[in-house]
Amino acid sequence: MGCVSSSLEKYAAKDNEEIITNNIEETTGKEYEEIDQHAKKAPSRARNSVDELVQYMMRQTKDHRLLTRGFFVWIAENIRYDLDGLLGRQARAPNDVASVMRTGLSVCEGYANVMEALCKVARIEVKKLSGYSKGVGYSGDVPITTSQSTSHAWNAVNLAGKWYLLDSTWGAGQTKGQTYVKQFNELYFLTDPAQFANDHFPYMDNNMEESMKWQLLKNPISLEEFNKNVHLKSPAFSLGVVPISHKKGFFEMSGETKLKFKWKKEPLHFSADLHHIEENIIRIIKDKTLATVENGVCTITIHPPQTGKYELNIFAKKRSDDGNSLQQVAVYYLRCKSVKESEFAFPKVYSSRHMHGCKMIKPKNAKLPANSMVDFEILAPHLEMVSVNEQMLQKQGSTFKGKIKTGDKGYQFNVSAAVTEGNTTTFEGMFQYYTA
Repeated sequence: MGCVSSSLEKYAAKDNEEIITNNIEETTGKEYEEIDQHAKKAPSRARNSVDELVQYMMRQTKDHRLLTRGFFVWIAENIRYDLDGLLGRQARAPNDVASVMRTGLSVCEGYANVMEALCKVARIEVKKLSGYSKGVGYSGDVPITTSQSTSHAWNAVNLAGKWYLLDSTWGAGQTKGQTYVKQFNELYFLTDPAQFANDHFPYMDNNMEESMKWQLLKNPISLEEFNKNVHLKSPAFSLGVVPISHKKGFFEMSGETKLKFKWKKEPLHFSADLHHIEENIIRIIKDKTLATVENGVCTITIHPPQTGKYELNIFAKKRSDDGNSLQQVAVYYLRCKSVKESEFAFPKVYSSRHMHGCKMIKPKNAKLPANSMVDFEILAPHLEMVSVNEQMLQKQGSTFKGKIKTGDKGYQFNVSAAVTEGNTTTFEGMFQYYTA
């Protein structure tokens, strides 16, 4: 969530200050439970002043790391992002500390001001940083330049002689379209600097050399690298998703392109959606993306129906999270220079527990010719039976094959996994085709 911040004081590291790289001590959620609950139970009078809120927090702990955590949680609970003000739907809320604490409304500048004020009263060394972010209004095909005003503000804190990064704005919630949703995000508290640099670039007082030190990386990235790198969303880090093929956030393509991803943790389920962008009109394009997983690699295939600019969103979730929605893990921008089969459509893919390791070999196109014989071939090494509607395909090694007679235009054909448990056979959807 980007916002326009005012110019800030220069924050260069002093000669005797230590700038950390990735040596952030692991702290479990249980260690934060008590201070988190204490922060959430803060009385309304704590809004009256910074001093009163700090005194309340110090009744629970004097530890600087835990106090910082308490401030982070209190801000997430009590301050709401002024999206209406940012978008011009109403007058902007003021960003000074007293106003933000009283009204509970601000943009990133106010969030960072409050964190800075709380830490200073608690005698925690703190810096308010500003720069560029890949938040609201960011588009991967339009490079950020230093001629632009900085768009975001966040903080760094010194805990036991080491500097850490945190973003209380992004830790409190996110925008979805033109709506703000409060949603606590653990990632932005004492974030790994390498992850933080994915969507935050510090730039203060027109001094690039000094500003880059506040990436807290041994080898800081340039603004050019920041612009080029794919924008990974916070769930990508918690799920361990890593791009293999396309590590840049913008690319050009022709016809059909495949993007590959791996993950470092437990098996995942993936999906993608494609949006065509023309001037200020964004239109979702259905049936033009396909996600398959094979041998520990996810392949996202995209098949744009027309030339032009697109936004490609990648989603993932743990395979074990049956009831949960997929989370956005990456966003790309692309320009399609030429089209291959504009009427092509991928089959609908069901989120079935039997889909992992399965792959449709043919037909590739969801649109089947009416009243014709069509060859089906499905790779499904772990299944014993696969059907198209009620007709069983023949198993040949790891694949299932068969010829299917299609019907009239508009008739649906469902490829299903036939699963037998005891005396009962059930069919779970895998792919869906239709006659056109």
